[in-house]
Amino acid sequence: MELKTRQFGKVEIDETKIITMPLGIPGFSDKKKYVLLQREETAPFYLFQCVDDPDLAFIIIEPTRFFPEYTIAEEQLNKFVSWNLSKEDFSCFVIVTIPKGNPEKMTANFIAPLIINNQLKEGIQLIFEDSSYSHQHMLLN
Repeated sequence: MELKTRQFGKVEIDETKIITMPLGIPGFSDKKKYVLLQREETAPFYLFQCVDDPDLAFIIIEPTRFFPEYTIAEEQLNKFVSWNLSKEDFSCFVIVTIPKGNPEKMTANFIAPLIINNQLKEGIQLIFEDSSYSHQHMLLN
């Protein structure tokens, strides 16, 4: 399937890699289908590209790339979804904000991670109320 994106132009995607977000992402609840895109030159960042809207994409990272101690306990996850997964069965990402002209001040939303069930290709954005991180956690110190 060919997908037109704002950041990468036209890209070919494998339809089996499409991730369904049944609840959408807060603020974008009507956008349900996404795909992870990554280019060597943008690693370790990914583009969480909306398949439903080529103009909608989020820059995301695996939080442990910047904070190795960041974890989501299986018990925490299983409170929100009935997937009953072990840590090997899901991926965790956080949405990054990069201020125009100030990439050194980029932040990530560590209290609302995106959780992807790797088997079902289904995702959810969790929102944790009791976290030592913030929704604008600095990535570079």
